[in-house]
Amino acid sequence: MKSTAHIVFMILLFSGRFFGAPGPNDTLKLKSDPPDVPQKTLVTKQQLVHLVDSLLDLPSVDEQLIELVNYYNSLLSSGADKFEIARDHSLPATNFYEDFDETTVFQITPELELPENQVLCLTGDSLGVYNHPRIGPVNSKFGWRDGRMHKGIDINLHKGDPVVAAFDGMVRIAKNKGAFGNVVIIRHYNGLETVYAHLSKIKVKQGQVVTSGQLIGLGGSTGRSSGPHLHFEMRFKGHALNPSNLVSFTENKLLGDTINIKRSRYGVCAYPSNATLHTVERGDSWYEIAKRYGLSMKELCVLNGTDRRYYLKVGQKLRVN
Repeated sequence: MKSTAHIVFMILLFSGRFFGAPGPNDTLKLKSDPPDVPQKTLVTKQQLVHLVDSLLDLPSVDEQLIELVNYYNSLLSSGADKFEIARDHSLPATNFYEDFDETTVFQITPELELPENQVLCLTGDSLGVYNHPRIGPVNSKFGWRDGRMHKGIDINLHKGDPVVAAFDGMVRIAKNKGAFGNVVIIRHYNGLETVYAHLSKIKVKQGQVVTSGQLIGLGGSTGRSSGPHLHFEMRFKGHALNPSNLVSFTENKLLGDTINIKRSRYGVCAYPSNATLHTVERGDSWYEIAKRYGLSMKELCVLNGTDRRYYLKVGQKLRVN
């Protein structure tokens, strides 16, 4: 059974709010007289299959919706690989991505092709209200671990615990993918993608529209994993961002409504646009703090009127902007 929010979306979808199909107050157009389709984009046959399949999961389907199923079924039976439908709300973040690749885990855009500084909103009608994917203690942070880069946050859980979507979006990947095990990757309307790995079960399909807080899978230990946990990532155009820079994993909320994504000597980093001070945590170093905000160590020291020989104390506040 689909969630209420998803059912409502599907009703809107097939009633014409998004795809230009007839609404309840319009004259119904049968498959011999297909709906008019404005400004067009390409959507794969697989995505149309998911949309029709989702509609058929409704508790009941009225006559109008049956006619629309017949119309979309005629498209699926036509043998064409791609179909043209209305662009509005059909695919997320089309201004950032050329396609909606359902096979490749990540397509990483070369850093030099990224702007030096990109501001993204984390709140708004198209993103929903942020929901923490799974509330629990953090087992492992973002950064180097055992000689390789750990590109996410590991949240402790028990096998079978529910995992939910952080924002509204569309599922791009929902399958078993090597070291990730069972993984769900959701593309959001602001250009971010969130990753939910090591799931025991996947509860969504590729091409499915999901809402913030919607169940997308159950926690587990599939793939390269030493025990049940959720490996959670946030990415922009394939580049892994440190989720701890954007989300408080102790208060389970966003650190800011907008973020800066910055190209620096350390790679691509992200932090809240309103960040002016950093509170030193256990294990922090001048290098790690500078990297977090896309600064050089010299720039960080100048901002704070000192040099890196100065011993950092837990709880100390440093200027970062």
